[in-house]
Amino acid sequence: MNEVFDSEHINVEYRKDDNIVLVVLKGTAIRDHFRTPMMHAADMVMRHSCKVMAVDVGADIELGENDATWCKKVLLANLKKSGLETLVLIDSCGLPVVKKCAEFCEDRLDVKVCKSYDEARELTGAAKAEKTSEDTAAPDVTDKPESKVSKMTREEALDYMGLSHEADIKEIDDRFWQMSKLYRGKDDPESMAMEDEIAEVYDIASGRRDARLKEEKRKESEPKYFGRYKSDWQNIIQYNWRNWLLAAVVTVSAIIVIVSVLNNTKSDCAIVLFGHMQFDNTYLKDTLVENNLLRPYVGAADIVVPNDEDQVGDQYMNTLFDAMLYTEPCVLISDEESYPYYFYVFKDLSPIEDQIMNGLTEKAKAGIEPVYMSEQDNARYQNILIEDNYADDSDLLDPSDYPDTPILIGFRITDPQLTSKLGVDCYWQDRETTLVLGQYKNSNDPDLTAKVITVILNAAFE
Repeated sequence: MNEVFDSEHINVEYRKDDNIVLVVLKGTAIRDHFRTPMMHAADMVMRHSCKVMAVDVGADIELGENDATWCKKVLLANLKKSGLETLVLIDSCGLPVVKKCAEFCEDRLDVKVCKSYDEARELTGAAKAEKTSEDTAAPDVTDKPESKVSKMTREEALDYMGLSHEADIKEIDDRFWQMSKLYRGKDDPESMAMEDEIAEVYDIASGRRDARLKEEKRKESEPKYFGRYKSDWQNIIQYNWRNWLLAAVVTVSAIIVIVSVLNNTKSDCAIVLFGHMQFDNTYLKDTLVENNLLRPYVGAADIVVPNDEDQVGDQYMNTLFDAMLYTEPCVLISDEESYPYYFYVFKDLSPIEDQIMNGLTEKAKAGIEPVYMSEQDNARYQNILIEDNYADDSDLLDPSDYPDTPILIGFRITDPQLTSKLGVDCYWQDRETTLVLGQYKNSNDPDLTAKVITVILNAAFE
């Protein structure tokens, strides 16, 4: 049975016949998009007692500084504690990043580089290992003789580590680090053997080995469905249900958007909100209907822009946002963190500025301020996006190539507390944020745009 965890950026698969965890890097992933799949890989290594992990570098990826630090302090430590001995890097394109990865990991693991998964199997002995039956545990791909500590009981392992039989996992972890740091990073055979031995003792003392053996014995009595054990199906569902659910939600939402486009003649106006937010459109829709803007379309997409809170976005939401723009909304509403990165979707409001201001109440006028941006400002924000996605420096824009003429792209509500009144719950953790209302670039009805902005702002301040 091949256990699988699949995401947009990384695929992780346990190859049972080879007893190898295979990681396929589809492209650059950052923060949780990188760390979550890799921790699933470490978990598979531990649960299946894998000695080998193969990483297929299918794209010229780049690792950010924070993720590199996390790899060194967390991921490699977990892989070593899980019993991993060999890391095989599969490089079919001669990518420079593979050499960097090998140098990065070689002080902790035996690193090999090859051009295909079949070659990886040959290098590690997996291709020669014989599988006696489908339910038999996978072979030791390193062909090593049984170690002197492999038959230890948990109590004997604790004695080896100099701990009491009542030691908790924190004491065991701390003692493991104290013992292994004496040999870590040394390449002489004796030090490498001792580091492996200490890792195996830790595996027994922590109870992980016994838990695996118990799980394997329990699995033998499980029923199979379509060639997979019941618990394997449960793992697949556990790892992937969020992706399946989100894909279904986005698909349904896209269908709704398309239907709205096809039936656009039945809708008086369309409004799209974007930013890191959750949105309830009830209040806005009711307000628009009360002002004779019947059957309005009001949609929202949770878009995450570069930030210092380690908040990460989702490609599904970006796709949904693009689909919503096909409704050709007359008004866009963004949180103030996001709009600078989306200058290109806004239209200059200057031609209808007086019309909007003349329709506002005095309270609304006092509670807003104009938002100006230039194409030069936009170039700077696009460079932040480029750098955040680890693109090459040659892709960076030169802001001086663009005009610095300020353009009125919207009106900002100055009081962050009013966002909730409009049904918006912003997700930023460490900052209060408010909303900016503007006109979509493809809007061709300025009178409608002016009316909708006026209605929304007056309702926010009433």
